[in-house]
Amino acid sequence: MIPRHTSVFFLLAWWILSPSWLRSQDLKRPFTVVDSIEATQVLYDDAIGPALVSPDEKGYLVVLQRGDVGRNGSWVELLFGSLASLESAGRATTVCRLFTSSTAPARDLIQNVRWLNDNRHVVFMWDDGQESPRIVSVDVRTHRMQTLVRHSTPIVMYDVTADGQTIVFMARSPRDTVKNAILERAGFAVSHDAIWPLLRGDWDGATASPSFDTFVFHRPERRLRRIQESRIGWSVPPELLQVSPNGRFALTVRPVRDVPRSWDSYTEHVFKDLYLPSAHENPAGPTLIRQYFIIDLKGATIRPLWNAPENPSGVAVWSPSGRLLAIGPTFPPVPGASPLGLAGKAMVAVNAETGQYEFLPLSEVSAGSTPRPVSWSEDDIIEIVDANAPAQDKANIAFKKVHGNWEKVAITARSKPPGGVRIELREDPNTPPALYAAQGGNDSPRLIRDLNPKLRTDISLGHVETVHWKGVDGRPWTGMVYYPVHYASGRSFPLVIQTHGYLPQQFSVDGGFTTVFAAQALANRDIAVLQIGGPDGGFDDVLGTPKEVEVFTAGCEGAIQFFVTAGLVDPAKVGIIGFSRTGWLVEYMLTHSATPLAAAEVADNIDGSYFQYVLDPNDRRFLNEQGNGGRPFGDALGIWTRMAPGYNADRVQVPLRMELDSGPIDQVLGAWEMFSNLRYLRKPVELFVIPDIQHGVHLLQNPAQRLASQGGTVDWFSFWLKGEEDPDPKKKTQYVRWREFRKLQK
Repeated sequence: MIPRHTSVFFLLAWWILSPSWLRSQDLKRPFTVVDSIEATQVLYDDAIGPALVSPDEKGYLVVLQRGDVGRNGSWVELLFGSLASLESAGRATTVCRLFTSSTAPARDLIQNVRWLNDNRHVVFMWDDGQESPRIVSVDVRTHRMQTLVRHSTPIVMYDVTADGQTIVFMARSPRDTVKNAILERAGFAVSHDAIWPLLRGDWDGATASPSFDTFVFHRPERRLRRIQESRIGWSVPPELLQVSPNGRFALTVRPVRDVPRSWDSYTEHVFKDLYLPSAHENPAGPTLIRQYFIIDLKGATIRPLWNAPENPSGVAVWSPSGRLLAIGPTFPPVPGASPLGLAGKAMVAVNAETGQYEFLPLSEVSAGSTPRPVSWSEDDIIEIVDANAPAQDKANIAFKKVHGNWEKVAITARSKPPGGVRIELREDPNTPPALYAAQGGNDSPRLIRDLNPKLRTDISLGHVETVHWKGVDGRPWTGMVYYPVHYASGRSFPLVIQTHGYLPQQFSVDGGFTTVFAAQALANRDIAVLQIGGPDGGFDDVLGTPKEVEVFTAGCEGAIQFFVTAGLVDPAKVGIIGFSRTGWLVEYMLTHSATPLAAAEVADNIDGSYFQYVLDPNDRRFLNEQGNGGRPFGDALGIWTRMAPGYNADRVQVPLRMELDSGPIDQVLGAWEMFSNLRYLRKPVELFVIPDIQHGVHLLQNPAQRLASQGGTVDWFSFWLKGEEDPDPKKKTQYVRWREFRKLQK
């Protein structure tokens, strides 16, 4: 790890003293985007770990995924093993190996893998890309796969009782095609409708936002019942559906239609300053505020859990009896809420039937931590883990009810007893992940599977380490630096800054997400990569304010100065990538920073522009208003003209590649202000539309789409930072365009 105030000599010493490592890179072939796509990964919940243990704790299941460039799809593999001993755990067998041509994100290919209490069947939602996602079961002994539920519209999430007899699921509400045709013939008035469905011809009354229906399916009598509730527009898709252990209830969330004024008492910044004002000003439209609801699976009815909003960072865990829930971090009802509760950071045990709750004595929450419940044991111990802590450093807290009061009890590790076998995913930033079975003190772990052996032996990888610096405003920052594969002391290299967070303890070939980021592929082109998030503290306080873009820009400027001073980076060859929200931050830097850059890229991003503001539905406009200092009318319009990147396109001095990943094609309008302004000003800009855009997604998984996105990143920065062109004849036209862009800079 590079110390915060390291000298140039110390920065380079690691490389000087490691000649064998450097020589070994020359014996391997370069890492490419194809290697990233076809790398095997474990799909798992961080709170649970890499393995799903069977109810009797005798077996385990691991879910693997890898892309297949040749077939343009993905393979999903389920591994099953015994926990009887280290030896048996190491002999995992493949239960099923499934291929999908879906373009959905990797984690949506197979969702909510659940053991049934017979310890031999697992249930999950499967998307093969050929039909709508369906709910299936697999017998881990016979490997037989059976479809349990199909639906006429896409199923978006589900859960199942432990005996497998009752399934609750949510599906996209069907369009009223008859009403749609009548409206088209007769004409219609637009009221609260968003522009996007109107552009697609969806005029049937559900155009403001998508809506979803909830069903309860009882398998023995094959009876399907729809939960009776008013149709609600959703700003974001459903994210929670969780059946109680006794099969009596299910916990879910719903958007809040009418926000009580008492909720003004909550103090958490995003809720109070962004979500709440937007909801109050647009009572007729959907809101970003949601509330916990309880579904009665017997009566097929639904009701609010309590009079409080959901904290989107919160997690809920059912008690073994199925009557109580541990929820945190959460907003409890306002009456009786502590300052911690008003800030949305409380931990509570709540009765699912009555809504009555008790606080768990979590006295304080440190900055940067997110404590969440992970289990409720048979002996009534609730275990809490900081979701932001590295796996090996997780400091667990446990609570147990003693003499009628919840008290903190001692716990040292979230695992089986010391003698039990556990499944671990071992990795670090420079060591590809491998599955192990371990027991006791980990002295002799048993290898289950090396997920990507060629990454250890045949393919060159840039060295990765944690680095610290200060922004030009004095704020401390931390990130991960990917060194060029052929680093040599005394030689400076190009640098690409990748945004949107980093994983300090995990192996990550892309550096961030699978859309647009390509850290190791760039490092193998001898381009250094810095993967960053935000400053080490205080960034949450400026989110959604005009200060956010300034803090981000100061951090990037400080990073460039740091690496240039260290001798690693050529100041004339620095590029930057923004994705999603950070695309706005990058575009602000391009229009407001005096630090010179050589190339930039943004993908599927918001940009704080007036055009996006006009296109947004009312519930999202407030986010742009807060980030740009007010509404773009009257006196505040002057603030917008100074802040919004679209108004300042004339200041952009670098070639900019813009990318559209989320379909359908009408989403291209969101990028149009910046693109059309730069094009009109004859500046080097291109707007790249991902293949199969009608089925494009934000987090790319499909191999053809990832090749176009991540491969485009490598080609773009290799061209602008190094003057290199890929000789592949299929890429000839892109270089013709880019050479013309180069002429615009002269």
